[in-house]
Amino acid sequence: MRPVWFTLLTLGLCVSSAPAGPVYLALGDSSAFGETNRTQNPSNGDRGYVKPFADYLGTQFGTRPTVMNFAINGETTGSYFAGSGRVSSDGQGFNTSYNGILTNPYPQYQRMLDSFGNPAAAADVRVLTVQFGANNLEAVASTPGFLGLPPAQQQALVAAALAQVQADLINILGDLRARFPTADIYALGYHNPYNGDPSHPFYPLADPAVLGLNQVIAGVSSIPQFNAKYVDVYGAINPKEASLTFMTTWQTDPVNYVHLNDAGYRAVGDRLIQTAGGPAAVPEPASVVLVAVGGLVALAVRLRRGRGTSPPVTAVVG
Repeated sequence: MRPVWFTLLTLGLCVSSAPAGPVYLALGDSSAFGETNRTQNPSNGDRGYVKPFADYLGTQFGTRPTVMNFAINGETTGSYFAGSGRVSSDGQGFNTSYNGILTNPYPQYQRMLDSFGNPAAAADVRVLTVQFGANNLEAVASTPGFLGLPPAQQQALVAAALAQVQADLINILGDLRARFPTADIYALGYHNPYNGDPSHPFYPLADPAVLGLNQVIAGVSSIPQFNAKYVDVYGAINPKEASLTFMTTWQTDPVNYVHLNDAGYRAVGDRLIQTAGGPAAVPEPASVVLVAVGGLVALAVRLRRGRGTSPPVTAVVG
């Protein structure tokens, strides 16, 4: 069966010649929603890295775009389409974009279609940011008994999760490019909060999975048909994870410590602006190619040799 984005591309979407006004559409998980420690909810998502990027876009468009942020805490690449399968269940209730929707879970994909499912409405969307994948790995790391499995089985589970992220991101970006053929699309990678505290048990384990995930996101973004730009979130935060996340609260807050704080989101916003061509622009990783799963496993093995023999465990960013 052909993916939905292929069908849309072959149909050739028409772009309205008179959009009502520029729209910035944000999709993703808790990082895209700008979640910190769940004390600033509910929210419409015009915060985190979305707010400074929207402010910057206003200087480019002559007017600040309307922000439509449909991101949900705990979202995975699969639950984006299905609604079910999120790694946390409270996120939809925090996002005021879902007010009045009684179904929970309600697919983020369907919410996007509700607003931009026809070409006339889609033509207003000038910019999209997309951030998915960390919660796919969190689902694996949270599997009962995962840490007790032999390393080969753990690596196989992580590799399978990365393969699923890759496949789903191809469908996500393909569908978005078909629906928004002239919009700028930015695909964001992830930070590794565990770099902020060497005493945490996950400290020696998280980097292989996070770097592998980022390699997948960068690789899919580089597919020419999608014309998306990869945003290096890891590089924007490293090596300041201790001051740019809630990592110091991990013993008292086992849920939110992985999130960026306000200063961390500002740093990601700056990197996003730079990637878009703002001050001190960061070159795109033009040499990045779509990564095979075997290459990701090899990357994880190489990194683990420098960190110890424990299997890779991902950071929770849900």
